[in-house]
Amino acid sequence: MKLPSIKIFKSNDLKLNICSVLLLLVLVVGTTGYHVLERWSWLDSFYMTVITISTVGFKEVGDLSAAGRVFTIILIFAGVGTLGVTVSILFEFFFQHQFKIMREKRSMQKHIDTLREHTIVCGYGRMGRIIAEELHKAGKPLVVVEAEASKSDDLETSGLLVIKGDATAEATLQQAGVERAQALVATLGSDADNLFLTLTARGMNQQLEIIARAENEGNTRKFTQAGASRVVSPFAIGAGHIVSILTRPSVVDFVDLITGDDDIKLEVVQNAVAEDSPFAGRTLAEGHVRQELGGMVIAIRKADKTMLFDPPPSTRIEADDRLYVMRSDLA
Repeated sequence: MKLPSIKIFKSNDLKLNICSVLLLLVLVVGTTGYHVLERWSWLDSFYMTVITISTVGFKEVGDLSAAGRVFTIILIFAGVGTLGVTVSILFEFFFQHQFKIMREKRSMQKHIDTLREHTIVCGYGRMGRIIAEELHKAGKPLVVVEAEASKSDDLETSGLLVIKGDATAEATLQQAGVERAQALVATLGSDADNLFLTLTARGMNQQLEIIARAENEGNTRKFTQAGASRVVSPFAIGAGHIVSILTRPSVVDFVDLITGDDDIKLEVVQNAVAEDSPFAGRTLAEGHVRQELGGMVIAIRKADKTMLFDPPPSTRIEADDRLYVMRSDLA
């Protein structure tokens, strides 16, 4: 679908370049001709050339000689034709460009309308860019909402689905499919914007997982009250990571190894145990949980919110438990 459009624009670019060169040549020849034939100044000659090829009908600079009149006739045919073709190509290029933009927007919106259980990343700054790139790399469906035009244009060329607009507006979130989304990440420029975005998104989808960035740790409670599922403070996380490096370097090295090596894929998945689950009422050993889920159960969250870490095979699974399973595959 895109190849014909690209060819058309390349063809129009070539036509426009040729016409621009011809128009410039007409101006140079016309100015030089009047200067030589009529002995006018360069400015008067250029002025006469412009009003001649534009056919505006202004008064001539001076009386024309016979040679000057013949030259003017030739200039009119050459200049008016070249100018007319150039203007027509400009209009064609402009309207085709606008049509291309509209068509791409409609195509992108149709694609977004088909998404289900996707993630909406609001704000394509330093953090939003990393989040979007990592989700895209992992093959997760996502939509990026960005108000700044330059960033939006870069996003379109990167192959990501993007909505240009204010993320705090309900109409923009509707375009991004917030009612069908699984999660929303609020990484706008200020806590005030992220807070208002959280409040708006929560009102539009009560089941939405909302992860909000808070620059000021003191605003964490406000985000929670506004409906954020999780609040992330980059400064607190960074400081905590530095402390871990200083106090538990071996643990940090291990985590960095398994998360930073592209040849090692490690994930922790959560499995909710329903009442009709084959695991309910059985022990980890009896239910063959490790074999069935393809990984090691590292923790169990009981219905009363208590956590059992590294549970033994004799641990009994009950309905409403949540199993946390770590799975690793070699690429």
